[in-house]
Amino acid sequence: MMSFLLRPKLLLKSAACVVLLQLFFVQASLAQSQTVSGKVTAGGTAEGVPGVTIVLKGTSQGATTDINGEYRINVPDGNAVLVFSSIGYTTQEVTVGAQSTINIDLAEALTSLDEIVVVGYGTMKKADVTGAVASVGEKSLREMPAVVNPGQLLQGRVSGVDVTNAGNKPGDGVAIQVRGRRSVNAGNDPLFVIDGIPVTADAMNSINPSDIVSMDVLKDASSTAIYGSRGANGVIIVTTKRGTPGKVRVNYNSSFGIQTMMKRPNLMNGEEMAEYKRESRRAIGQYNDADPVAADKALFTATELESIALGRSTDWYGMFVEQGYVNNQNLSINGGTESTRFNVSLGLFDNKGLEPNQKFTRYNTRINLDQKIGKALTFGISSLATYSLSNALDVDPLYSTATGSDYGAFSENPLGVPYDANGNLIFRASPGDGNRTNPLFDIDPKNVINRRKQLRLFNSAYAEVNIAKGLKFRMNYGPDMLFGQLGNFRASNTQAAAGGVNIANTENSFTFSSTWENILTYNRTFAEKHRFDFTGLYSRQTRTAEVFGSEGRGLPLDSFEYYNLGAASTNLVISSNYSKWSIASYMARFNYVFDDRFLVTLTGRADGSSKFVEVNKFGYFPSLALGWNIINEDWFAGSTTFTNLRLRASYGATGNEGIPPYGTNGLLLRTGYLYGDTPAFGYVPQTVANPAIKWETTRTANFGIDYELFSGRISGALEVYQSNTTDLLLPRLLPNTTGFNSILTNVGATRNTGIEFIISTLNKVAVAPGGFTWNTDFNISHNKEQIVELSQGKVDDVGNLRFIGQPLTVFYDFERIGIWQTGEEQAAAQGNSGVGYIKVKDQNGDGIISPNDDRKVLGSTVPIFTAGMTNRFTYKGFDLSIVMYARVGQMLQDITYGANRFNSGRVNQFKLDYWTPNNPTNYIPRPNVSLDNTYFGTTLQYFDASFLKVRNINLGYNLPKAWVNAMRMESLNVYLSVQNPVFISSYVQKYNGVDPELPTRSAPVARTFMLGLNVNF
Repeated sequence: MMSFLLRPKLLLKSAACVVLLQLFFVQASLAQSQTVSGKVTAGGTAEGVPGVTIVLKGTSQGATTDINGEYRINVPDGNAVLVFSSIGYTTQEVTVGAQSTINIDLAEALTSLDEIVVVGYGTMKKADVTGAVASVGEKSLREMPAVVNPGQLLQGRVSGVDVTNAGNKPGDGVAIQVRGRRSVNAGNDPLFVIDGIPVTADAMNSINPSDIVSMDVLKDASSTAIYGSRGANGVIIVTTKRGTPGKVRVNYNSSFGIQTMMKRPNLMNGEEMAEYKRESRRAIGQYNDADPVAADKALFTATELESIALGRSTDWYGMFVEQGYVNNQNLSINGGTESTRFNVSLGLFDNKGLEPNQKFTRYNTRINLDQKIGKALTFGISSLATYSLSNALDVDPLYSTATGSDYGAFSENPLGVPYDANGNLIFRASPGDGNRTNPLFDIDPKNVINRRKQLRLFNSAYAEVNIAKGLKFRMNYGPDMLFGQLGNFRASNTQAAAGGVNIANTENSFTFSSTWENILTYNRTFAEKHRFDFTGLYSRQTRTAEVFGSEGRGLPLDSFEYYNLGAASTNLVISSNYSKWSIASYMARFNYVFDDRFLVTLTGRADGSSKFVEVNKFGYFPSLALGWNIINEDWFAGSTTFTNLRLRASYGATGNEGIPPYGTNGLLLRTGYLYGDTPAFGYVPQTVANPAIKWETTRTANFGIDYELFSGRISGALEVYQSNTTDLLLPRLLPNTTGFNSILTNVGATRNTGIEFIISTLNKVAVAPGGFTWNTDFNISHNKEQIVELSQGKVDDVGNLRFIGQPLTVFYDFERIGIWQTGEEQAAAQGNSGVGYIKVKDQNGDGIISPNDDRKVLGSTVPIFTAGMTNRFTYKGFDLSIVMYARVGQMLQDITYGANRFNSGRVNQFKLDYWTPNNPTNYIPRPNVSLDNTYFGTTLQYFDASFLKVRNINLGYNLPKAWVNAMRMESLNVYLSVQNPVFISSYVQKYNGVDPELPTRSAPVARTFMLGLNVNF
């Protein structure tokens, strides 16, 4: 060997041979290999799909499409096969042949066992999920443009999730219940988690829906127990957009819409109101039809007589409804490298309501940044800043007055006139009614100011380190700051001031929440059949709230508004409040999968809340879930029908600590007394302390089956569950001798049982790119909510309208069965009524109508079932989606049909067919001026609130690629959207209702016609 090295010439020759040999093989390889490039699109559209994996079949060699859906890959020869795959799409294989450019249009897969879903503190493959988890992806979220609250995007999309509007004014949010209500007093809102940080429900109104990429709903105890006390009412996980490596991409989404009133109530005009008023006097013999001129002169005021003579009728309702608009603008910039990824977005949402001065404006900025540092460490930050300004949303002169009675302009006498001969507003415009003021004064922005400002700064940061193979540690920290200011002013000539001195008040609030989490995860696979992962958590969350308010009357100038309350001459009042609570948590979760067939999930969490005393501070919440992927059994492998079949079962416990801070303490109340002859203040006990209070606990069993047939043409799930909640946080009645009425304690129980069914179908598949496609998502769910036990055991609490076996909220009253008719005078008198007035059912048949024996549960706000359906169609560059939602079997109470309205003709009425001797109808009773309240008049207030809404129709068109490229764009989509185009409800169509989703009347429902464009650069 040494002699060989000492021969330089021989060494050089050998080296030259080696180099030449290497060059030969490289040239041979280059001669045989080739480069393939192209673009991956989906659904026949021109828009590229980023993140698609392209693998050279049989090897680990591959590439990924960039932000524009473009890729480039080297292949050895024309026999190579490329495999294109992406979550949510059907995998395709293509033989290269002589092609150097291969463009692929992926077909959407309705389900995929490899799809990644978000669960508590991490993600999992859908095939490994053992709990009841539902996911709504970005594509579905974009089918509802220009909504203010992301919760609206869930309506009709997820089975078992009941989403109803909280109001119809600009900026109003939604009420969300997951699988019914469990608690009477401790709250039933689900927990919201935004980018891993738990937040309160009000934070959802601060999020720009355009920033959201997915919303995942955890419904059963197996999936929610990981959040312990916070997950008792379900969990909604919101994930926002993060940066994607590749070319920087700019997206601009702009839409503008006009809002009109969907339906107005059918009210009496002046002539009809006059006749109604006459009939109210005929009922007691005070109107002489033989001399109607004299009778009218005695009955009506001069203004009313003038209106009758002129045929004049004032449309008060119409004066309070005008055209609104929605303006929604969003700009986002996304990009980065493998090491640095970013997403920056700006948003503006501006909504002018249907009622004068009602307006909501929100400005959003969001920055998501992820940075890799070396191979082991990743750091990220999410920053949200939201500023919102709302005006006149806490006042509603259309449907209410300052005292909350008589229902505002809606009830104003149409025989009255709003203006005098000089065109000035008349303060007392309701003829002969000194208690009512002209509601038009309350829509003058100088007279009524109701201004709310909010600034929210929500940030979260994380650091994640790969400690060893499969072992990771992650730290999350999320501070959330909310600054609020509310200012109110009422001038002298408004309903609130009633001609007296002006009134002003202001309130300033600051809320600070913070969450700190430490998460350890470990996942490994052994012998290719044993796969497990472990998640451990320690977290702390605190929330501090401060409120300061002041009020004054008699400001020297209206122009002071609410900015100089120190100048108020009377009734200067100062108030303030402070509260703080915290939770410390420990959690462990273990997932085990054997041979992709059998799955086990074990979860345990301990939560300690500062709201409870030391001995009851911690609650412990375990869960167990099992799964069986039948589709992976050898004996099932030959099935040509099923492509997925899986059984799931889970059981676990969650808790609820939804009592106010210091709720276990005995609180004091300030009171006045005399110290000799000197007035002084002191304090008396307000509540009884109860240190024994502990957590409410909900135990849930869930059974589910997931199915997929005919290669994904049909897929879905069936869920059956039962939840039992015990130790309800309820007041227990105390003897009056104690000096207190009740004490808060743990008593009572509730139960929820239900069934949910989901089905998705691919009804028509495109044969060629751009061909016609049609798919449908449908879900339906039933939940039975019932009280099992109360503070006195299995005994009804009639005073609080709580009944064993019934839902938490019911309507308990007499049952109206018609109107007493002529000839039934004696029976009507025995029924505590009269001819022409309401007949109610004698429930026990004893011939006596008694409040104790003859009232019954008429219905509940809980629907028998809810359902939602979304149809999607595509053809060439067009796409159409139709979203529908239904709630069936619930009841509502409408107080505008109140007992005191159908009597004297003092306020306006619906144009309804009321009873007279010559018109013996069987629904609305006869007006009678002598009755303060119509006999059994409350029975008129209950209505079937079932409805079917077409929530949105969205039609879009993707401009041809050549046109878009000529404008130097990546894609351009133009769309038309109609929100609330169809609304089917007997309450609305037949009984003058506004919205059966709402428990009380609110602003009119808006129908929105929107035009928008979505541009990618």
